[in-house]
Amino acid sequence: MPARETRCYSPADAGRAFRRAFFERFTGGMSVDEKTVRRIAHLARIAVTDEEVGPLQGELNAILAFVEQLGAVDVTGVEPMTSVTPMRMKKREDVVNDGGRASDIVANAPDTEDNYFLVPKVVE
Repeated sequence: MPARETRCYSPADAGRAFRRAFFERFTGGMSVDEKTVRRIAHLARIAVTDEEVGPLQGELNAILAFVEQLGAVDVTGVEPMTSVTPMRMKKREDVVNDGGRASDIVANAPDTEDNYFLVPKVVE
């Protein structure tokens, strides 16, 4: 069995490789055609008329072209982030309690009994 070649990638290189592979896999490196626009609309449950397919095709191609441009950006040394501003998660002490709010929770329910929701029977 031949030995496998192992390569190490920096996070930036790995990100670029992923974006390039993703773009080529899902768009074939080409633009979106009318059939793909109709399929996307169907999956999104959006009614699209024949007149709307052309403009949507142009918009999707512009979005994909922009995403492809992002793959060319050098992000070497840029740390991954989840927010544009540094934020710390607000934490509270993890304490087990009964909540003490059962009556508040069921206050707007249409039918309750002893702080439980009552629902119609659905299985005989």
